[in-house]
Formats: sequence, C-alpha cells, structure tokens
Amino acid sequence: MTKRIVLVDAAGMSISMLANKMNEAAQAEALDVTTIGVSDSAARDQIATDQPIVIMIAPQVKYMHQRYEDDYGKDYPVVDINMMDYCMMRGANILHAALDAERA
Repeated sequence: MTKRIVLVDAAGMSISMLANKMNEAAQAEALDVTTIGVSDSAARDQIATDQPIVIMIAPQVKYMHQRYEDDYGKDYPVVDINMMDYCMMRGANILHAALDAERA
C-alpha cells in the first residue's frame, strides 16, 4: 500500500515542486511513497482523500502548524519542513524527515 505525504503551503506552487523532488527521491530509493503539495485552501479535501501518513507544513506558513495539529494531530503526525531543506529543494532530506515522523 502506497504511503502518502501531504505538503501544505499558502498557494500550492513552490510546494508542488518540492513534492516532485520528494517523489523522485522515493523512486530512486524504491520506496512506495507518494507526495503531493497543495495550498492551505485545498489541504482539507486532499487530506480526507489521501489519508496521509504525515502532513508537512512549509516554512512560510509555519503559523498554521497549530491549526493542523489541532485538526489532524490525533490521526497523523504534523511536521514543519526544515527551512534550509525547503529553500534548497532537498527532497530526499524532507522525505526522510516525513518517514521518521511516521515511525515516531
């Protein structure tokens, strides 16, 4: 069964590029993981549909972390994306941070 990770940011644009990097890293490591990047306004529907293993919050919307924790923290880990990894689009690092959070 494919594990799903949902990334959230304000508009869903740069986060989709990061999701692509994470998907490339997962494929290179033969991991059964799919990542999708969405805007905050689309996140609720995406989370209900995908039932992610982890919800990751982009640095520019870190202020939303508590709301996601309150709404989904009982079911899914909610993790802030490391700012440097986000800025450098280090998909593999962020993928492994998500997988570590899932295991915790």
